[in-house]
Amino acid sequence: MDKFKVVKTYSDSIEATMAKDFLQDNGIEAFLADEYSGEILSSVVRGIKLITREKDFAQAEELLQSIADNVDENQNFEAEYITGILEESGALLNGHFKLTSGLHSDRYIEKIKVIQSPRKVEALCTILAKRLSNLRPDIVVGLAMGGIALGYEVAKQLNTDFIFTQRKDGEMTIRSGFRVEPGMKAIIIEDIVTTGGSVFEVIELLQSKGVEILAIGLLVDRTGGKIDFGIQTEALLSINVTAYKPEDCPLCQQGIPITTPGSSDKKV
Repeated sequence: MDKFKVVKTYSDSIEATMAKDFLQDNGIEAFLADEYSGEILSSVVRGIKLITREKDFAQAEELLQSIADNVDENQNFEAEYITGILEESGALLNGHFKLTSGLHSDRYIEKIKVIQSPRKVEALCTILAKRLSNLRPDIVVGLAMGGIALGYEVAKQLNTDFIFTQRKDGEMTIRSGFRVEPGMKAIIIEDIVTTGGSVFEVIELLQSKGVEILAIGLLVDRTGGKIDFGIQTEALLSINVTAYKPEDCPLCQQGIPITTPGSSDKKV
C-alpha cells in the first residue's frame, strides 16, 4: 500500500498551487491536502500541505529546493504559472487584430476571458499584491473597465481603499463620489498596456490632485518592459509584441482579415 508524506506546508495558496503544478510537470504525483473543492483560496489558517508518495519524497524535496536556490528559475516558474492561467482562460490569441490604440498586431490578450473568473482574478492579483506588499498606499486606483476588477482585488489583498477612473466626454476622470485628497499615496492598476496612454493620463490626473503615486501594477505589458512611466512598474506578464501602424501593417498587406476584439475608449 502506497504511503504519502508531506513535502512542505504553505501559508499561501498560490505558492502551494504553483509548487504542486511544478512537481506534476516533473512527473511526480502531488496534491494539496487543504485545497477546498478545487478552489484557490487566498489563505487557509491551518496551512496548505503539499503531499507526495513516500517513494517520490526525496526527489520532490530536491526539486523544490532547486527552485528556492535559483532566483531566475523561480521567476520563470512564476511566469509559466501566470501564462498558464491566461492560456487556460483562452485569453492569449493569435491572428490579425486592431487594438484600441488603433495599432494592428498579430497577438491579442482577451482580458475579459480572465476577468469573468473570480478565482483566476484572485490568483493573479495575489501574485501582483505580493510584489507591491512593501508599499503602503492609501488607495488603489483601477482603470475602467478591466482595471476595476483587478484593482479591487489588489486593494483587498493589500487591505486598503479602492477607487476607479473612467473616461467622461473624452477626458480621464475619477468616478464621482470617491474621496481623493492631497497627500494621499496611490498604486495604479491597469490590465494591459501597449502605448500606456491611459496610464499616463491617470498619472497626470492624480498628480494634479496632489496624490503621490507609489507604483503601477499591470496584468500584461505588451512592450516587453520598454514602457517607462518613471515610476516603479510591476507587470505579471511582459511580452514583446510588435504593434504596427495601419499603413505599415504586414498583415494588412498580406490581405489577412482583421478582427477588432472588445470595445473601449481607452488609449492603450
